[in-house]
Amino acid sequence: MDLDEMLTAPPDVAAWQLADAELLRLIPELSLRMRQLEALRVRLMHQVDQRCVAEQVGASSPGNWLAGATTMTPGQANRIVKLGRELAKHSEVAAAFDAGETDYDQIRVIVELLNKVPDPDAPARSTDNTADDDTAETDSDGDGEPDGDGNGENVFDIVGTDATRAQACARYLLYAARTEDSTTLARRAKALDQILNGDKKNPDSENAELNEFHASPGLGGRVHLKGHLDAASGEALLAALSALSKPRPGADNRDGQTSNDQRTPAQRRADALTHIVRTYLDSGQAPSEGGERPHINVFVDADDLAATTDQHHHHERGHRGRRRGPAWMPWLGPISLDLAAQISCDADITPITMDADGNPLDVGRTTRLIPRKLRRALNARDCGCAFPGCGRPAAWTEGHHIQHWANGGPTNLSNLVLLCRFHHTTIHRGDWTVTISKTDGHPWFTPPTWIDPRRQPMPAHNRRNQLTFAA
Repeated sequence: MDLDEMLTAPPDVAAWQLADAELLRLIPELSLRMRQLEALRVRLMHQVDQRCVAEQVGASSPGNWLAGATTMTPGQANRIVKLGRELAKHSEVAAAFDAGETDYDQIRVIVELLNKVPDPDAPARSTDNTADDDTAETDSDGDGEPDGDGNGENVFDIVGTDATRAQACARYLLYAARTEDSTTLARRAKALDQILNGDKKNPDSENAELNEFHASPGLGGRVHLKGHLDAASGEALLAALSALSKPRPGADNRDGQTSNDQRTPAQRRADALTHIVRTYLDSGQAPSEGGERPHINVFVDADDLAATTDQHHHHERGHRGRRRGPAWMPWLGPISLDLAAQISCDADITPITMDADGNPLDVGRTTRLIPRKLRRALNARDCGCAFPGCGRPAAWTEGHHIQHWANGGPTNLSNLVLLCRFHHTTIHRGDWTVTISKTDGHPWFTPPTWIDPRRQPMPAHNRRNQLTFAA
């Protein structure tokens, strides 16, 4: 099917009937046509701007009319009008846009750079840099073709020896736009700006005084993050997130198999940020706040916690009405008893005796549920998250009480297992069960019936090559 024929009635196109080869041919053609139509809209709006057509029909500006005639925001409409004005000054850039050789975002990057070129009509190749032409030469394959950076045997092979500064910059970026998206092209344009204008003193992108970060508890109980950082701080953050946000096979599996990581990039970055914060709090290096090192505080009634973690009465919970809720945290307020139970699996516990009005009568001694020596033993036995198919490093895990301590479960190797945060939550949901085998002393996981109707126990991840047997 021809593209022009399809565009006469796009809703009538039966995409599911198209052959694979047709899809692979039509989509690039359609993308080219969309770029050309985008350029046509900019040209038409420039005529509306030049002829004051919008004002004649009662609009305050061309951008205001375009926003009203479409579903665009005023900002989007005004950017189109502004781009039309700028392209009128740069015929080569406008021609490339009209031909569909570059997209809308790439053109905006190029035009913004051209507005910053000092003395734009001066020759790009002056007597001062003629003698230094060898500095623009790079290694090539001997075929005379420029390399991927847009630097051939000589950059003037691309921009021409008689080009002005503005023409040279435009041709250079148009050449790079053939193979680079708008984000990569913006970095190239920024580097070119620094070459032409020199380094600015404390530019906004590097000004740490402009940094902002907002962390606000929402009405729904979640925390909303928003902010922006200077280049150095942002680079440090991205570097820290990068290693921790890579896809990890089995990281989000619920069936005990080492399958592909199904988390989105945003979910992986959120998990990475959480891990960084938890590791920092666990390190004990944070400054004191309120007389103690900062950490997560959860207040929960011991009876409620015991009822929540009692597997025999898991669905028979009941709690008295309380001023702050059955479980709560100082910053976010009430939380579910399930989350309180999960957090309390591996925590410092401080017993507080309260009267009927919620006033503390006595505060007991704070004790660490899983001492360091026991934690080292768990690391040696489980070698990381023990959930089948996961295997995250031990540093990324939490100790899970198989029988919760609130129900009398002991804190020893025969009642503990290492789990990452994701699989710790999975176990607390109750579909999977975990036991320590009396035969080999290692964790064994029993899947729910919707995964294995026979509910055959599975060994821990670090013992996945062991033969299965009843635990």
